[in-house]
Amino acid sequence: MLRNLIKLSVKDKNIVAEVKAVIKKAYESADSPVAVTKSIGSYVMQFRNRGRNAAKRRHPFRGICEQSGLPLNKEDAHFDEIVPENGYEEGNVRWVCPKANNSGTKSCGKC
Repeated sequence: MLRNLIKLSVKDKNIVAEVKAVIKKAYESADSPVAVTKSIGSYVMQFRNRGRNAAKRRHPFRGICEQSGLPLNKEDAHFDEIVPENGYEEGNVRWVCPKANNSGTKSCGKC
């Protein structure tokens, strides 16, 4: 079972629970459940990625994994929020290899 690593207030936990219940109901009653969930996910990602492009301009890729300090190819680089609760608009960001970002198998060789 996945843990929720993002810290939420009680109010925000209740909001998440309500939204999950609505999404589950929509999925169970949809003619095309996968299409419905993909559409919901796409909508949510618009909010999730707010400020991402501006953050990339503020913090351009410099050719290294900022976790290890070793060279990193641009095609392997992932733009990562250091504190996920703060998002791209407010938080610190870094360029890391997928392994440092816990999302893949490619690596700069050290992570």
